[in-house]
Amino acid sequence: MASAAFADNPLPERDATQPDPNFHIYLCFGQSNMEGNAAIEEIDKTGVDERFQVMSVCDVDREINRVPGEWYTAIPPLCRAGTGLTPVDYFGRTMVEHLPSTHRVGVIVIAMGGSGIDAFDKENYKNYYATTDDWQRSLMDLYDGNPYAKMVAMAKKAQKDGVIKGILLHQGESNNTQGDWPMKVRKIYEDLIHDLNLDGDEVPLFAGETLRQEEGGVCYGHNDIIARLPDMMNAYVVSSEGCAGANDGLHFTAAGYRELGKHYAMSVLKNVYRMLPGMPERPAERLTLEETDMEIQIGTGKELNLTADFGGGYAENIASIASYELSNPAVARISNGRVIGLVQGETDVKATYTDPTGQTLTATFTLRATYFPFSEEFIHTDLFGEGIYDEATRSFSPGQYGQMGWVYSSGIDMSDYKYLVLKLDKPQNVNASINIYPESNIWTPNHSHPIEPNTTTIAIPLQEITYTSGDDLKGQPMDVSHVSIISLWAGAEGIIDVADMYLTNNDDYSSETTSISSVSTITVEEDEAIYNLQGIRMPDTDNLPRGIYIRGGKKFVIR
Repeated sequence: MASAAFADNPLPERDATQPDPNFHIYLCFGQSNMEGNAAIEEIDKTGVDERFQVMSVCDVDREINRVPGEWYTAIPPLCRAGTGLTPVDYFGRTMVEHLPSTHRVGVIVIAMGGSGIDAFDKENYKNYYATTDDWQRSLMDLYDGNPYAKMVAMAKKAQKDGVIKGILLHQGESNNTQGDWPMKVRKIYEDLIHDLNLDGDEVPLFAGETLRQEEGGVCYGHNDIIARLPDMMNAYVVSSEGCAGANDGLHFTAAGYRELGKHYAMSVLKNVYRMLPGMPERPAERLTLEETDMEIQIGTGKELNLTADFGGGYAENIASIASYELSNPAVARISNGRVIGLVQGETDVKATYTDPTGQTLTATFTLRATYFPFSEEFIHTDLFGEGIYDEATRSFSPGQYGQMGWVYSSGIDMSDYKYLVLKLDKPQNVNASINIYPESNIWTPNHSHPIEPNTTTIAIPLQEITYTSGDDLKGQPMDVSHVSIISLWAGAEGIIDVADMYLTNNDDYSSETTSISSVSTITVEEDEAIYNLQGIRMPDTDNLPRGIYIRGGKKFVIR
């Protein structure tokens, strides 16, 4: 069943010497859950549409009469001979079910049970191969010892036949809760984008969650790490909710793989093709927002909840397929229903949605972006200890020697600001300090700035701070171009009553937040004007001074 957004016509004749624009290819990699750990059942081998194809990758596939580099109807096993059912099986089945009959879907699957993320890295695979166990090396040897190079080689061959539309990942159990995992994934993703000459804005990464706790998953904590990816690259998290788990606590059952594959497909259909399968072909009655006054943390994304009510008990979050206009586009970027703050400031936002009948509905909300949002959802109370936060009064209670504050999954750049300013409602008496961490771990070297007991305004000169801990770094200047954690620490029990916290270049320590009316309304996707970090439009774009600027919703640097 194809979406009404596509014309469902028979496959047209085409020039076989050119890539088929309707042959959409997905690169799939990971460890055992991507490889396929459940037994393939008869139901999985029947009814596979010929429009769903798999490229053979390994010489071992000759055992099942497949030649590496050639396309075949995607009857499992898809990874290689001897592997089991994978989520890719039902990803492809679901895709061709909803795409028009003019379209084909091809997959290339490179996966190895037990493999850490470094096994897929363009450079780090060498050290991984040299230091891993013999059985891991034997799996890497199936891909000539270099899984990344094999993936690129096969992808380049596939590009002669079709168009790469996305990358599917399921990996993490072997890197469970490791804080540097997202950065390693980003490197692999960016290397693939570069080496395959792809457009990163057009080819997203889809990362599947590990087995959830309610299904007996033992690596469910890694899902918090996976959740950081959309803030670091063009990526989406694929939920594993409702996907049944095997008894080992690591893998899915066959039914779980089938469901997870459908989840991958629905995410791809939504975010690549802007399709919401199952939406009724009738007018929407109303458009409502979960929040009309929204606060977001700069450097951390947030999914919008924009609901179209079609009556009859049917409602759908259509945020990913709506369009948006911002009165101040320097403040934030909205893409596929996800908003990411760029600079401190506020903006009005107008959301527009056209329903299946052509009717247009709108909704408006106010968006406030800050490095230090005070909504409860952004305050990490357990950086060390079990702190308590009261959103209504902005009261922080870290507990003795406890820390609580803000975490920036992809890091924030504070180098263009002079001061970090903390305003208190009243002086504190808990021997508090503000801690700044370049790394995403409170046990790494940091700068700790004491909060004097008789003051309510604390200004940290960001261009002058040094490390106050770390044997090798103590006393050395700190680079604030990448900060991962900012916390409030207490040396005693009690409350720190916060009025505000912000970054500024004003020597009187006042805020320089950009206002809603500072820029005329501009459609996000069409805005190519250049703004500074204060939200001011730059009149002379050919001779910009050194600094950080925003164009088209993205930051760039003039050095």
